[in-house]
Amino acid sequence: MRRRAKDLLEDIVAEALESLGFNVRVDLRVQGRAGEVEVDVWGEKLVGDTRFAVYASCKNWDNPVDVGTVREELGRILQMTVIPHVRILVAPSFTDSARREAVADGFMVVEVGEKTHDGNIDKIYSRVYYKLDKLFTGVAPRRLQELAEKVRELAERARRIAE
Repeated sequence: MRRRAKDLLEDIVAEALESLGFNVRVDLRVQGRAGEVEVDVWGEKLVGDTRFAVYASCKNWDNPVDVGTVREELGRILQMTVIPHVRILVAPSFTDSARREAVADGFMVVEVGEKTHDGNIDKIYSRVYYKLDKLFTGVAPRRLQELAEKVRELAERARRIAE
């Protein structure tokens, strides 16, 4: 895992987005409508003639994310001059009200279950990648989803044969 962000969870999210084909920047400062907006992870991918943008905010905290933090993140996004197509909040946990508010505000919520540290990088990466992969393959046409599932099944068979 490349260390490039101020926080390990940001690195993990950036790595997962890159694995899914996005060009990624971390700890980015962009000009907003009323000043600078800080972005933990920004991913872009050219889809046809559209630059598809993903905003991810990472909260590697001991305490659950609360409603106030969700509202702050929504305000941050609404100040941006380019509104991302996908908004993601990643944290060990969320309060129930924060989770409901985040979903209502159009965020994808990724709860990784524990604070990220050097000893659990692989586990946290797997959780983040799995959730993001499900999102992006889930919006693909049914034929591509079926093809992806067949490839996964073949890869699993090959792994079992190799063992």
